[in-house]
Amino acid sequence: MTCRMLLVLYFCLRIPPLQAQDVKDVFGLSKVHEYHIELTAKEWERMQKVSGGMTLFPPKKPVAKEGEKPFEWHKSPGFGLEFPWAHADLTANGKTYRDVGIRYKGNGSYVSAGEGLKRNFKIEVDHYEKDQRVQGLRTLTLNAGAVDASRMREALAYAVYRAAGVPAPRTAFAKVTLTVAGKYDKEYLGVYTFVEHVDKAFLATHFQDNSGLLMKPERLRGIDDLGDDWKKYQDRYFPKREPTPKESERIIAFAKLVSKADDDAFKKEIGSYLDIDNFLRFIAVTTMLPNTDNFMTTGHNFYIYLNSKTNKLAFMPWDLDIAFAGFPMMGSVDQQVNMNLLKPAQGKLKLIDRLLAIPEVNMQYQQVVRDIAAKAFTKEKLLADLDAMEKSLKEPLAFEKKSKEARKEKTDKFGAWIVGLFDPQPEIRGFVERRAAAVAKQVAAMKKKP
Repeated sequence: MTCRMLLVLYFCLRIPPLQAQDVKDVFGLSKVHEYHIELTAKEWERMQKVSGGMTLFPPKKPVAKEGEKPFEWHKSPGFGLEFPWAHADLTANGKTYRDVGIRYKGNGSYVSAGEGLKRNFKIEVDHYEKDQRVQGLRTLTLNAGAVDASRMREALAYAVYRAAGVPAPRTAFAKVTLTVAGKYDKEYLGVYTFVEHVDKAFLATHFQDNSGLLMKPERLRGIDDLGDDWKKYQDRYFPKREPTPKESERIIAFAKLVSKADDDAFKKEIGSYLDIDNFLRFIAVTTMLPNTDNFMTTGHNFYIYLNSKTNKLAFMPWDLDIAFAGFPMMGSVDQQVNMNLLKPAQGKLKLIDRLLAIPEVNMQYQQVVRDIAAKAFTKEKLLADLDAMEKSLKEPLAFEKKSKEARKEKTDKFGAWIVGLFDPQPEIRGFVERRAAAVAKQVAAMKKKP
């Protein structure tokens, strides 16, 4: 081996992946960053041209005028909203990064922001500048918390998933200001939840593999057999890349096993398709929180990863801003306080029903629930996490309220829910105390069973 080759190998081994650099200190429940976004008037106007959506007369997609660069769109598979990308500069904690890609994001959380200036942002640092990174990251997901007045639900929910052993994004917070030439000058938008992006670096960290198939399903409440044509699965599983023939065949075979296999075949084969421990932890935490806008209810807000090393599917959460009874359409506050841990599926759901019908898996699930309740969902731990966040967010949230009032925007008392039609969102601290007590009571009753 030549000296030159040895030198190249030395540096390849020494230099960590770009996304891994400096990331360790980015996240934390009490970490608050300062981000400033700056756009020209033309780029700001372009960014506002959101089209599509679930309305009778959705806005039509604009066409670039002669001499202008064409629009670049991101389509949200949930509500069908289409968000145009724009050019911006980002200053993160005092350091400026030029020409980042920025767009709005979200489904219900975007719509719930109404006409307010503060909306969810997706910032791709390398969208136009290939090798650019911010704090070692390629992508910044900034959630406005339009339906969570506390701004703490999402971060706390992710923390519980992580503590329970479920691969889940890390979080921090960000105070965000906005400048648009001739329109806004360092306008304070407020506190955002900064959520780690689920990408190849995330997968490598949690699965020691990032070559598998990452999917972000929509309308996938059940694992239904849709036949042998992958095209029928494509618009339900929404893979992040084109699957290989073996990957698509694997997913189709999994759907057939869940939907049509007899009980003996299901029991014998399910463990070769599904990471059962991961899935049991995923549904246990989802029910424990409770997070009611998920795989088991609305069929979205989650990821599935087909691990190329194990050939098994693993589940991960996403969009947790209405956890802890923040989704009143899924039941009253009392109903969500007392949600039954032993019946995690609301209504029939073949995958869960068939799994928990296997005696040894049911016993495993109950042990998982006991472990999570004892280690990740104690009243003391949850309240300590809330204390840390409240201390960091008290002043930024108070300033956000004043900024909204100065703009004559509606200040959110109960998120964006219409008071009178549903129970208002409960105050998070009180709900956490009640839910933790209800979980402890259910776990104690489980222990008494022979």
